[in-house]
Amino acid sequence: MKILQISALGGLLWFVFASWYPADTQGRLRLEISNIQTAGGTIWVGVYDDEKHYFDQQKALIKAVPVSATGRVELEIGALRYGTYAIALFHDVNNNGTLDRNALGVPTEPYAFSQLPRSRWRLPRFDEVQFRFRHNDQVLHTELKRWWD
Repeated sequence: MKILQISALGGLLWFVFASWYPADTQGRLRLEISNIQTAGGTIWVGVYDDEKHYFDQQKALIKAVPVSATGRVELEIGALRYGTYAIALFHDVNNNGTLDRNALGVPTEPYAFSQLPRSRWRLPRFDEVQFRFRHNDQVLHTELKRWWD
């Protein structure tokens, strides 16, 4: 009788805990990018899943979005595992495949991160711009800026 009670209790606990956690471990992230001021070029988006891989293009999920109008664009990143991420992106206005910089190393093309960095005088740390991806169809808003804005 005790074995039956323990089995029933175990089944009940499994049912309760299983209902708390989603069956899926991945979903779709929708990234809304605003303040696009130039029609043309490409927005390059790097999604980083770990501080060790932050800004390492070989370890990032890279997406490219052709830009045909000003305003805003939405990008869907599908099959993304739930977890902590940081996103860095830039608008490659002249389509040369790189974030252009002036002689002092200051970006001359618009860029953004998943969160507003604390300082623009250095590259932001992963922990400054990270966010939690927790559910399917989560929306993350980001705004392109120029360094001098």
